[in-house]
Amino acid sequence: MKHAVFLFLGIIALLSVACGRVIPTDSVADSSISAEFSDSSTIPNGEKATVINVIDGDTVDVRLNGREYRLRYIGVDTPERDEPYYIEATRFNRDLVDDQDIILVKDVSDVDQYGRLLRYVYLQDGTFVNAELIAGGYGRLVTFPPDVAQVERFQALQTEARLDERGMWRVAAFGGEGDASGSAADTVAPIGCARCDSNLYNCSDFETQSEAQACYDYCYALVGEDIHRMDGGGDGVVCESLP
Repeated sequence: MKHAVFLFLGIIALLSVACGRVIPTDSVADSSISAEFSDSSTIPNGEKATVINVIDGDTVDVRLNGREYRLRYIGVDTPERDEPYYIEATRFNRDLVDDQDIILVKDVSDVDQYGRLLRYVYLQDGTFVNAELIAGGYGRLVTFPPDVAQVERFQALQTEARLDERGMWRVAAFGGEGDASGSAADTVAPIGCARCDSNLYNCSDFETQSEAQACYDYCYALVGEDIHRMDGGGDGVVCESLP
Protein backbone atom coordinates (compact mmCIF):
# COMPACT_ATOMS: atom_id res chain seq x y z
CA MET A 1 0.00 0.00 0.00
CA LYS A 2 2.81 2.42 0.92
CA HIS A 3 4.51 1.70 -2.40
CA ALA A 4 1.28 2.52 -4.24
CA VAL A 5 0.94 5.85 -2.37
CA PHE A 6 4.54 6.84 -3.13
CA LEU A 7 4.07 5.88 -6.78
CA PHE A 8 0.90 7.97 -6.97
CA LEU A 9 2.63 11.00 -5.40
CA GLY A 10 5.56 10.64 -7.77
CA ILE A 11 3.26 10.68 -10.78
CA ILE A 12 1.52 13.82 -9.46
CA ALA A 13 4.90 15.58 -9.04
CA LEU A 14 5.99 14.71 -12.55
CA LEU A 15 2.71 15.98 -13.99
CA SER A 16 3.08 19.26 -12.07
CA VAL A 17 6.57 19.85 -13.52
CA ALA A 18 5.41 19.01 -17.02
CA CYS A 19 2.44 21.36 -16.82
CA GLY A 20 4.65 24.21 -15.65
CA ARG A 21 7.17 23.82 -18.44
CA VAL A 22 7.39 26.55 -21.09
CA ILE A 23 7.38 24.93 -24.51
CA PRO A 24 9.23 26.96 -27.16
CA THR A 25 7.61 27.70 -30.49
CA ASP A 26 9.03 28.67 -33.85
CA SER A 27 5.91 30.51 -34.97
CA VAL A 28 6.25 34.18 -35.91
CA ALA A 29 3.64 36.68 -34.76
CA ASP A 30 2.08 39.30 -36.98
CA SER A 31 4.22 42.44 -37.41
CA SER A 32 1.53 44.71 -35.98
CA ILE A 33 2.84 44.00 -32.49
CA SER A 34 3.99 46.93 -30.39
CA ALA A 35 7.56 47.91 -31.27
CA GLU A 36 9.19 47.28 -27.90
CA PHE A 37 12.65 45.81 -28.09
CA SER A 38 15.40 44.65 -25.81
CA ASP A 39 19.09 44.49 -26.71
CA SER A 40 20.30 43.80 -30.25
CA SER A 41 21.00 40.13 -29.52
CA THR A 42 17.30 39.45 -28.94
CA ILE A 43 15.32 38.34 -31.96
CA PRO A 44 11.81 39.87 -31.84
CA ASN A 45 8.62 38.48 -33.26
CA GLY A 46 7.75 39.76 -36.70
CA GLU A 47 7.23 38.88 -40.33
CA LYS A 48 9.83 36.85 -42.16
CA ALA A 49 11.03 38.22 -45.50
CA THR A 50 14.00 37.96 -47.85
CA VAL A 51 16.02 40.89 -49.21
CA ILE A 52 16.16 40.66 -53.00
CA ASN A 53 17.73 44.04 -53.81
CA VAL A 54 19.51 46.82 -51.94
CA ILE A 55 18.58 50.29 -53.20
CA ASP A 56 20.74 52.42 -50.91
CA GLY A 57 21.66 52.71 -47.26
CA ASP A 58 18.11 52.75 -45.88
CA THR A 59 15.93 51.20 -48.59
CA VAL A 60 15.65 47.63 -49.88
CA ASP A 61 13.34 45.43 -51.92
CA VAL A 62 12.01 42.37 -50.13
CA ARG A 63 9.99 39.28 -50.88
CA LEU A 64 7.25 38.88 -48.30
CA ASN A 65 4.48 36.28 -48.41
CA GLY A 66 5.19 35.62 -52.07
CA ARG A 67 5.05 39.28 -53.10
CA GLU A 68 7.72 41.91 -53.67
CA TYR A 69 7.75 45.19 -51.74
CA ARG A 70 9.98 48.20 -51.40
CA LEU A 71 10.88 48.79 -47.76
CA ARG A 72 12.17 51.88 -45.97
CA TYR A 73 13.94 51.50 -42.62
CA ILE A 74 12.25 53.36 -39.76
CA GLY A 75 14.21 56.01 -37.90
CA VAL A 76 17.36 56.19 -39.99
CA ASP A 77 18.23 58.40 -42.96
CA THR A 78 21.39 57.60 -44.92
CA PRO A 79 23.08 59.97 -47.42
CA GLU A 80 21.51 60.37 -50.86
CA ARG A 81 23.35 59.67 -54.10
CA ASP A 82 24.80 63.17 -54.39
CA GLU A 83 25.86 63.42 -50.73
CA PRO A 84 29.10 62.41 -48.98
CA TYR A 85 29.23 58.86 -47.64
CA TYR A 86 26.47 57.57 -49.92
CA ILE A 87 28.65 54.79 -51.35
CA GLU A 88 29.88 53.68 -47.94
CA ALA A 89 26.39 53.60 -46.43
CA THR A 90 24.98 51.67 -49.37
CA ARG A 91 27.83 49.18 -49.28
CA PHE A 92 27.46 48.66 -45.54
CA ASN A 93 23.74 48.02 -45.90
CA ARG A 94 24.35 45.63 -48.79
CA ASP A 95 26.96 43.69 -46.82
CA LEU A 96 24.49 43.36 -43.95
CA VAL A 97 21.26 42.37 -45.66
CA ASP A 98 21.67 41.45 -49.34
CA ASP A 99 20.09 38.02 -50.01
CA GLN A 100 19.48 37.63 -46.28
CA ASP A 101 16.38 36.31 -44.55
CA ILE A 102 15.21 39.07 -42.24
CA ILE A 103 12.55 39.78 -39.64
CA LEU A 104 10.32 42.82 -40.07
CA VAL A 105 8.70 44.61 -37.13
CA LYS A 106 6.17 47.40 -37.55
CA ASP A 107 5.90 50.44 -35.30
CA VAL A 108 2.57 52.16 -36.01
CA SER A 109 2.46 53.05 -39.71
CA ASP A 110 2.34 50.33 -42.34
CA VAL A 111 3.59 52.34 -45.34
CA ASP A 112 4.89 55.83 -46.09
CA GLN A 113 3.49 58.36 -48.56
CA TYR A 114 5.28 56.57 -51.40
CA GLY A 115 3.77 53.20 -50.59
CA ARG A 116 6.99 51.75 -49.13
CA LEU A 117 6.75 49.44 -46.15
CA LEU A 118 8.02 51.05 -42.93
CA ARG A 119 9.77 48.54 -40.69
CA TYR A 120 12.46 47.85 -38.14
CA VAL A 121 14.68 45.16 -39.64
CA TYR A 122 16.49 42.34 -37.87
CA LEU A 123 18.81 39.66 -39.17
CA GLN A 124 18.31 36.06 -38.12
CA ASP A 125 21.15 36.36 -35.59
CA GLY A 126 19.44 39.30 -33.84
CA THR A 127 21.40 42.12 -35.48
CA PHE A 128 19.22 45.24 -35.47
CA VAL A 129 19.95 46.72 -38.89
CA ASN A 130 18.44 50.18 -38.28
CA ALA A 131 20.53 50.56 -35.13
CA GLU A 132 23.71 49.26 -36.79
CA LEU A 133 23.51 51.95 -39.47
CA ILE A 134 23.21 54.74 -36.91
CA ALA A 135 25.82 53.29 -34.55
CA GLY A 136 28.35 52.99 -37.36
CA GLY A 137 27.81 56.54 -38.59
CA TYR A 138 26.26 55.40 -41.87
CA GLY A 139 23.01 57.25 -41.25
CA ARG A 140 21.44 59.79 -38.94
CA LEU A 141 18.31 59.68 -36.82
CA VAL A 142 15.15 60.94 -38.47
CA THR A 143 11.75 60.84 -36.79
CA PHE A 144 8.33 60.74 -38.40
CA PRO A 145 5.63 60.41 -35.73
CA PRO A 146 3.86 58.23 -34.83
CA ASP A 147 6.74 55.79 -35.56
CA VAL A 148 8.96 56.81 -32.65
CA ALA A 149 9.34 53.68 -30.50
CA GLN A 150 13.12 53.62 -30.96
CA VAL A 151 13.89 57.36 -30.95
CA GLU A 152 15.65 57.47 -27.58
CA ARG A 153 17.78 54.45 -28.40
CA PHE A 154 18.72 55.79 -31.82
CA GLN A 155 19.47 59.22 -30.35
CA ALA A 156 21.93 57.68 -27.90
CA LEU A 157 23.62 55.67 -30.65
CA GLN A 158 23.90 58.73 -32.88
CA THR A 159 25.39 60.85 -30.12
CA GLU A 160 28.00 58.19 -29.47
CA ALA A 161 28.79 57.84 -33.19
CA ARG A 162 29.12 61.61 -33.59
CA LEU A 163 31.38 62.00 -30.57
CA ASP A 164 33.57 59.13 -31.80
CA GLU A 165 33.53 60.64 -35.33
CA ARG A 166 32.42 57.41 -36.94
CA GLY A 167 31.49 57.15 -40.59
CA MET A 168 29.86 60.22 -42.04
CA TRP A 169 30.44 62.12 -38.79
CA ARG A 170 34.18 61.85 -39.45
CA VAL A 171 33.66 63.09 -43.01
CA ALA A 172 31.58 65.93 -41.60
CA ALA A 173 34.15 66.84 -38.96
CA PHE A 174 37.05 66.91 -41.38
CA GLY A 175 35.29 68.09 -44.52
CA GLY A 176 36.07 64.94 -46.48
CA GLU A 177 39.56 63.97 -47.57
CA GLY A 178 41.69 65.65 -44.94
CA ASP A 179 40.14 69.12 -45.25
CA ALA A 180 39.52 70.44 -41.75
CA SER A 181 37.46 73.38 -42.98
CA GLY A 182 34.15 71.55 -43.30
CA SER A 183 31.37 71.03 -40.77
CA ALA A 184 28.55 68.56 -40.24
CA ALA A 185 26.02 71.18 -41.30
CA ASP A 186 27.87 71.72 -44.60
CA THR A 187 27.87 68.06 -45.63
CA VAL A 188 24.93 66.09 -44.25
CA ALA A 189 22.30 68.67 -43.37
CA PRO A 190 18.73 68.18 -44.64
CA ILE A 191 17.62 70.39 -47.49
CA GLY A 192 16.70 73.85 -46.21
CA CYS A 193 18.58 73.38 -42.96
CA ALA A 194 22.14 74.49 -43.58
CA ARG A 195 23.07 75.77 -40.11
CA CYS A 196 22.55 74.76 -36.49
CA ASP A 197 24.68 77.38 -34.74
CA SER A 198 21.94 79.93 -34.03
CA ASN A 199 18.19 80.48 -34.22
CA LEU A 200 17.75 80.90 -37.97
CA TYR A 201 14.56 79.07 -38.99
CA ASN A 202 10.91 78.90 -38.10
CA CYS A 203 8.04 76.78 -39.38
CA SER A 204 7.26 79.14 -42.25
CA ASP A 205 10.65 78.32 -43.78
CA PHE A 206 9.50 74.76 -44.57
CA GLU A 207 6.86 73.44 -46.95
CA THR A 208 6.00 70.29 -44.98
CA GLN A 209 6.09 69.10 -41.38
CA SER A 210 8.50 66.31 -42.33
CA GLU A 211 11.04 68.84 -43.66
CA ALA A 212 10.82 70.90 -40.47
CA GLN A 213 11.08 67.75 -38.36
CA ALA A 214 14.18 66.61 -40.25
CA CYS A 215 15.84 69.98 -39.55
CA TYR A 216 14.89 69.83 -35.88
CA ASP A 217 16.19 66.27 -35.50
CA TYR A 218 19.42 67.04 -37.32
CA CYS A 219 20.25 70.14 -35.30
CA TYR A 220 19.17 68.56 -32.03
CA ALA A 221 21.61 65.72 -32.69
CA LEU A 222 24.42 68.21 -33.32
CA VAL A 223 23.88 70.77 -30.56
CA GLY A 224 21.62 68.99 -28.07
CA GLU A 225 18.84 71.56 -28.06
CA ASP A 226 15.98 73.02 -30.08
CA ILE A 227 18.24 75.73 -31.48
CA HIS A 228 15.57 77.08 -33.87
CA ARG A 229 12.83 77.12 -31.19
CA MET A 230 10.35 75.20 -33.34
CA ASP A 231 9.19 72.73 -30.70
CA GLY A 232 6.63 74.88 -28.94
CA GLY A 233 4.96 71.91 -27.29
CA GLY A 234 8.18 70.43 -25.97
CA ASP A 235 7.24 66.96 -27.19
CA GLY A 236 9.83 66.60 -29.95
CA VAL A 237 7.25 67.06 -32.71
CA VAL A 238 7.57 70.40 -34.48
CA CYS A 239 5.49 72.54 -36.81
CA GLU A 240 2.40 70.38 -36.52
CA SER A 241 0.32 72.94 -38.43
CA LEU A 242 2.24 72.19 -41.63
CA PRO A 243 0.93 69.61 -44.08
